[in-house]
Amino acid sequence: MIKNPSKRTNKYILIWLIVFEFIILAFTESYKYYENFSLSGTPSKTFLAVMAKNFEILYTGNLFWLTLFLISIVAIINIFLHLKRVSEPAVKSLFMFSILSIILLIIAVFIPEGTSDISNITILPKGIKSIALCIFGLNYIFLMVSLCIVSFSVLMKFYVFRSIWITILIIIIGYSVVFLFAYNYKDDYRILIDNKKTVDAGTVLGAAVWGGNRPSPVLRERINKGYELYSYGIIKYIILTGGGSPGEMTEAEVSKNELLKKGVNEKSIFIENKSNSTLEQIHYLNNNLYKKNNWKEIIIISDNFHLLRTKQICRFFGVNAYTVASGTPLSTESNFNFCIKESFAVILFWLFGIG
Repeated sequence: MIKNPSKRTNKYILIWLIVFEFIILAFTESYKYYENFSLSGTPSKTFLAVMAKNFEILYTGNLFWLTLFLISIVAIINIFLHLKRVSEPAVKSLFMFSILSIILLIIAVFIPEGTSDISNITILPKGIKSIALCIFGLNYIFLMVSLCIVSFSVLMKFYVFRSIWITILIIIIGYSVVFLFAYNYKDDYRILIDNKKTVDAGTVLGAAVWGGNRPSPVLRERINKGYELYSYGIIKYIILTGGGSPGEMTEAEVSKNELLKKGVNEKSIFIENKSNSTLEQIHYLNNNLYKKNNWKEIIIISDNFHLLRTKQICRFFGVNAYTVASGTPLSTESNFNFCIKESFAVILFWLFGIG
């Protein structure tokens, strides 16, 4: 029995931290599924059934949260076992950052969201909601590092600057690994060609349209690659995606006109002309074509720097996708800059389902 009031307080805080860890794990694992599988209203048995069906423990985002959860729980248990040696300010600091994480999470959840025009889901904007979720993620990693430092330090104290620097180091290493994967991503073009693979459809992701309803060079290269795969007999259908500005032809419609000029049968073309993001495009593809037509395999066609994120979104939705890079020439500097942005976008999607 703990007679010292401060020690009793520490015990209650540690119990709270264990509850907190379970809350964060449950929320982060379910949030991205709830937002991306056409669910609305209060979570119910239907949601649990959908999540159970689509949940993949080896998915990168799920592994990330589970790993942080297990590390934190081990650290808390170790603090429990050495409670007499733990300083009260250290435990109170941990409590403060756990409360801050909860506050940030609540703010992020209740920030107004934009609504997709092509589905019933709400698409998370890349503005303040994304920033709030990022700050929450950083704070949570900082808390995990702090738990470990308090747990395994000789004096059982909270070292602010040590926690900050270790947190920064972990984030830099993690981001660098993702960047290297994006920068050195190798598509499946040779596999498809060498094995004379035939798949159900190829999806040409939209890109900018220039004045006069002309495809930009980036979009034109994607269209050409889609036509190449179609002419080789690798894909049976071509899916064209991308919305547009009012008064202009959409990216999908411009792409369709280009393919018709090349002699592609109109019956072999599907268009989606309302989306404004990769996530919306894959969501439409999954719900309206892939599942309804019982397709088994598709190809995603985009720029190479974009393919890692696209592949991860497809995997999240259970879409079996090959990836093929368009032939858009990019300078080393441009490719580097695009990969910096894409790496950040990949991480946000893994953790929170933002795309």
